[in-house]
Amino acid sequence: MKRWMKTSICALTLGAMLPMTAFAAELSISFDKQGTSATAVLTDVGTDRYAAEVTFQVTNTADIQFAGTADTHAMTVDGSAGTVTLYAASRTPLTAADGSLKLGTLSVVAGTEVKQVTGAVVLDRTLGRTEYADVSLSVTRDQDGSDNGSNGSDNGTGGDNSTSGSTGGSSGGASHPEAGNTTDSNKDRTPEVSVDGKGGKVKADSDGTVTITPDDGYRIAKILVNGKEVDIENKLTGLKSTDEVVVTFEKIEETTKPTVSFTDVQPTDWYAEAVTYAVENGLFQGTSATTFEPNANMNRAMLVTVLYRMSGEQAKADTAFGDVAQNAWYAEAVAWAKTNGIVSGVSATQFAPNQNVTREQMAAILYRYAQYKGQETGNADANLAAFADANTVSSYAVPAMNWAVKNGLISGTSTTTLSPNGSATRAQVATILMRYQKNA
Repeated sequence: MKRWMKTSICALTLGAMLPMTAFAAELSISFDKQGTSATAVLTDVGTDRYAAEVTFQVTNTADIQFAGTADTHAMTVDGSAGTVTLYAASRTPLTAADGSLKLGTLSVVAGTEVKQVTGAVVLDRTLGRTEYADVSLSVTRDQDGSDNGSNGSDNGTGGDNSTSGSTGGSSGGASHPEAGNTTDSNKDRTPEVSVDGKGGKVKADSDGTVTITPDDGYRIAKILVNGKEVDIENKLTGLKSTDEVVVTFEKIEETTKPTVSFTDVQPTDWYAEAVTYAVENGLFQGTSATTFEPNANMNRAMLVTVLYRMSGEQAKADTAFGDVAQNAWYAEAVAWAKTNGIVSGVSATQFAPNQNVTREQMAAILYRYAQYKGQETGNADANLAAFADANTVSSYAVPAMNWAVKNGLISGTSTTTLSPNGSATRAQVATILMRYQKNA
């Protein structure tokens, strides 16, 4: 699926998976000559890795910034403990064939030292979790200012730094001074750019920056700067007007749909079809590689994240809710939902992301989503008359519950009760969304 994960993996879902046997790995930190920029790479973590988290100690947390290379990246800083945690997640594998996983670039105050690594976690495509409790640390510094190799080619100071949440693909900004860097900031340094074939867009700016954006279903296959192949990045910096950049994209092959074989979902269960549909269509993921937890309650953050995936859209993690941190795994989804009038929060400043979503809240949110998509919601009055507890439906949710009942999305918890304030389980939400999409 094109919309395989986005923020849900950076969610640390990492924290929700069942741990596997811990292994050993290494965090490689390569500083530039000035000691203010460093690339961070996890090594010996295997292949088929789609998400990662690593925590380490630093001597100075002031003004630290992180520009990740993954589709989704973030950083959290604990100033009192002197620790930094980096997060990365992508729709495509993050690891190279040699088992290395490039996290991105750190910008730090000169003199900052990286100390002990306290742990690392990676996820594979099935969300299988591997913990690395024994993570060694390798720190190197560019002593001669060379632009060759890992100590100077990716200083990442020109990217869209995102220290507080998901940016939907901003990357660390690989600098390529071998292509002809110049110190004249006032000179037009717009390089010549082109695409070999199709599959994306390449934009050049006067400051020598090139931004590469693949189309949906494509990824970057190769980047040539003056005929020389360079590391694949979404942003190149330090170029000049005489440089030529040629980008080749490749189509992402559709993978075989996953076989849904959760141990807690039997073929005879009433929700089995809905769970299969939701997983195969990228709306839900299991709570582990083998479990779905169909009877677990759905919270508000989970619901808007599922709708966000279903929309196929992107948003910046910027909301007005005081209880939604910008680096939260659901921040983009909440921002998207609020911006488009799909949610309004439990108050003007609170979203209550971890609060179990009620049946009437679910109906109201899905109702607004349908309106946002331009679908007919119509006049669906009087569809609740058969339920003895219809008068307990909150006034704001009455039109939505009428609509949901009329369209067969929600049925009673019994022949005479609707239970509008009851919690909605993962199985129930999967079923409702399957009905909604098939009726749309």
